[in-house]
Amino acid sequence: MKPVVYIMEPVDERALKVLPEKDFTLVLPDAEPADWADIQALVVRGQVAVDRELIDRCPGLRVIVRNGVGVNNIDVAYATERGIQVLNVPGVNAATVAEHTLGLMLLLVRGMYRLIREVKENNYAYREEYKGRELRGLTLGLIGRGDIGSRVADSAAVFGMEVIYTSRSGGDRADGYRSREELLASADVVSLHLPLTEETDGLMDAVAFEKMKTGSYLINTARGEIVVGNALLAALESGKLAGYASDLMVKGDEDTVNQLVNHNRVLITPHAASLTELTYYELSERGLRHVKDFTEGKAIPEEFRVNRL
Repeated sequence: MKPVVYIMEPVDERALKVLPEKDFTLVLPDAEPADWADIQALVVRGQVAVDRELIDRCPGLRVIVRNGVGVNNIDVAYATERGIQVLNVPGVNAATVAEHTLGLMLLLVRGMYRLIREVKENNYAYREEYKGRELRGLTLGLIGRGDIGSRVADSAAVFGMEVIYTSRSGGDRADGYRSREELLASADVVSLHLPLTEETDGLMDAVAFEKMKTGSYLINTARGEIVVGNALLAALESGKLAGYASDLMVKGDEDTVNQLVNHNRVLITPHAASLTELTYYELSERGLRHVKDFTEGKAIPEEFRVNRL
């Protein structure tokens, strides 16, 4: 019997050739499995919750693949208990998320979004009021310096920024390592590059904002839940924070979130940093190749194994 693969969220159609019909039975997002017991592989991105209920519906499940990095939508502990391998695709989206981070930084710090909006409203004279800042000469503080953070650091240096960072694994002060408190106090721009964990959930709260340099900026292309919405709004209103740009919604009540979305010093994009045509294909292709390799008994490199069985 051919392995049944339930692709629960959209993938690039070009990547489907990795799992040819002669070797695999594919269930696509707009369909329902004929028999949940036959499913051997689930493929998701970030929207479907692969929880106990879903896992239990698939008694024959062998592998769960996340076409991305974060696995907070997957109950990894329960999958491990059930002997199910969880795989992800780290590193593939690093370049595009780093680009998005720099794009948000330019739009926010240079005030470019406001410039574009004023011209669209026929206010070309706004140029006389404009007093934007340059990235050149500013200090960028990276909270987390993995694949994405390192790429952001390299690009920021080209713009003439001084780069400092803090990391759970520590570092060398000569290379720019600082404690989190030092970084928040001295960085003109703080950029978040962290996974969502119990430790990082709500990390940027009122206490953290109070430690930041007055008039600084915050960029978030990591996870929305890392930033506490009401604390962010208060920091913007007090002038502690000059602006916030993110590819994700913040953690907060509906009213706070609405105020932030419409705030004139906030830029939010709809979690689209890794949705470029090239990266979307690469994520899809690598994820489906994981399914093929796993079901064929090929060794999966440790870097892609979320859990150890």
